[in-house]
Amino acid sequence: MSSRLFAYSRARTVLWRRHGISATALRFTSSTSTDKPVPTQTTNHTDADPPATEQPNVVASTPLYSKDEADAIKPSSEKANDDSSGKKSGSRFEFVREREPIVVHDASQPIKLGKWYRIDANMMDYNQVGKSHINTVPRLAHGLERVLFSPGVHLLQDPNSRVYNFDPYIRGITQPDEFDFDKLTPYITSSKDSKLIKYARERKKRFVGSTSSMTHVLSHLYFAISGGKQPDISSMSMRFADMPSRFTRGMRYPASIALRYNDGVYSIDADKSFDVKDSILSVMGKSLEKLLTSTPSEFEMYKKQNSWKVKEIPEENYHYVEAEDFILRSQLDCRDDRLPRKTFDLKTRGSLAIRMDLDNHEVSRGYQIKTMKGRMQSFEREYYDMVRSAFLKYNFQVRIGNMDGIFVAYHNTARMFGFQYISRREMDEVLYGNELTGNHMFKMILLLLSKMLRTVTDQYPETDVRVTFNSFTPDHSLSMWVEVIDDEKEAIAVKMYQETGQYSVNPAPTAATPEASKEAASKEGVDPFATKDPLGAKPTETDAENALLDELLDEDVDPVEDVYVNSDHPIQHYRMESFSTLNNQDTDDAITLRDQTDEWSINWSLKKSTAPPDELVRHYRQLRLKQSTFFERPSADTPEEELAPLVKVLRRLSRRNMWMNNTPRERVVVNKSRIPDYAPLKHHRADRPVKASSPKPRHR
Repeated sequence: MSSRLFAYSRARTVLWRRHGISATALRFTSSTSTDKPVPTQTTNHTDADPPATEQPNVVASTPLYSKDEADAIKPSSEKANDDSSGKKSGSRFEFVREREPIVVHDASQPIKLGKWYRIDANMMDYNQVGKSHINTVPRLAHGLERVLFSPGVHLLQDPNSRVYNFDPYIRGITQPDEFDFDKLTPYITSSKDSKLIKYARERKKRFVGSTSSMTHVLSHLYFAISGGKQPDISSMSMRFADMPSRFTRGMRYPASIALRYNDGVYSIDADKSFDVKDSILSVMGKSLEKLLTSTPSEFEMYKKQNSWKVKEIPEENYHYVEAEDFILRSQLDCRDDRLPRKTFDLKTRGSLAIRMDLDNHEVSRGYQIKTMKGRMQSFEREYYDMVRSAFLKYNFQVRIGNMDGIFVAYHNTARMFGFQYISRREMDEVLYGNELTGNHMFKMILLLLSKMLRTVTDQYPETDVRVTFNSFTPDHSLSMWVEVIDDEKEAIAVKMYQETGQYSVNPAPTAATPEASKEAASKEGVDPFATKDPLGAKPTETDAENALLDELLDEDVDPVEDVYVNSDHPIQHYRMESFSTLNNQDTDDAITLRDQTDEWSINWSLKKSTAPPDELVRHYRQLRLKQSTFFERPSADTPEEELAPLVKVLRRLSRRNMWMNNTPRERVVVNKSRIPDYAPLKHHRADRPVKASSPKPRHR
């Protein structure tokens, strides 16, 4: 007996050291070596479950274990004859062995809550819809097209010689009060784009969306299935060695979208509940895009004093694609036929001080970008922040529009500093490790979003709903909240948020002012100017109400209870869990594919919360309150001692260098070998070409 115990103990130690198999798994293996039948997991078909013969792509008989997991639960006699028993088991062995079977799901069938499904990038086709009128997309002006084919940052003006590398006209930035935005094409949401909805009905797609409304949601899905992968900042200088590489707080902001139903099609619009006003960067982005693609004479026509000369408002150029249950739209900003994918996106990037102090941009506009490298006032700092806060959204936008990259213009809302072209390949290497991983990740994210939104619309058919995603949860799962939209009450809540900062349909209580008390007293026939006897006066009903109101205002009121949510309909909460399978090996780690031979799939399960309705409403109110206060920034009258340390430093630098925004009175020197020639631009042929003296030929 002792020898058998010693052998059992020895075998358990070896298995634990070599394969990471616990004592529980060993006992399970030992029990299967007896005459008892090996326990297997089978799927019990109910009336709601169709048989396996109707869905040939469904594996419903036994779990899809990886080789090492299957080896761990085999009888010892079979294990001795299997050569693969020496491989190391997956990190999720205990979890995978106990869960339900994984189902390779048919894309045409809805999912069942609580079941595990497996998807991979090969399940989705990504094709263009209609024709993209690339020939009408504008080109870069002012000689900026050179930036597209030369890596790195290109300075507008050389700091040493003060010579301009590009047209000096673009140094100063036209302010919003000087530009006529009515002469630009207004933005059209997905729910109002008739062409987008027509494509969806013709191809029998359920959802339509645009890049601006979907990229934030796609980012949360990336966080949920990427295994905690962080952007690669190893190319930065040593000054950023101890700086964080994780995504910024703004990227973790819970994302909400509105699904608007329209005759069989759901339009995905961005939720504007708390985005009640445009920031200075979004407003100036429109005029700066026009500046970068127009000649000086053309751009002057869009200023308010000359806007009467603009006879026609140009139409926007869009690129449409179909993917799974989606028809997606992307705006095409600019093109150059020499690029591999011909089109690219324009991004006007405000400086660090402007982004940190948006409501006080006139105070922070003195912040200058002076050097190439460094933690402050450098192009490297702007690139570092862009990697952590915007690269992921830019990458999704570029992929939806099948664009080649992004053209970035760095500014501080008063002057332009420089330009940089960042290709899609460069963004892929920073975010995913390589382009192959990025392609697989993007397709699987769209597949997941399609299945999750289809579950929501099946629960609320032909109804407008708000869907909120939050990937930063305590259990590292993806949380999805669903709320039915009541447009009338939400209009009241949005108006209240604009006036008081509280997203509520209940008017905020206010104490009665002396003027209001006098007016009320005059209406009741009481002399409002009569002097009260302090000894004989009795407290009136109005005095008692005001005292009670003052007492209520002094009490601490929970702000969560006052946040508006549509509790007339049940609030639904779903939770998605996922893990990866790479080359038949389950893992929770981040994935980077080496080549086309690697097989990568995502295993996921969507579960519906069974918590009481009151508890769901309370948690959802907390989430909406977090959204409403997430981007609270200091105002112009915020005391200096209440500012964040970084904002204090940025304001100090801005005040010191504000004078540098002024146009210098010195003689302007331009690199004549780089004066732009507007004649080749098709949409600028009506302009008179600028004469430039060509450099003398060099003799060898």
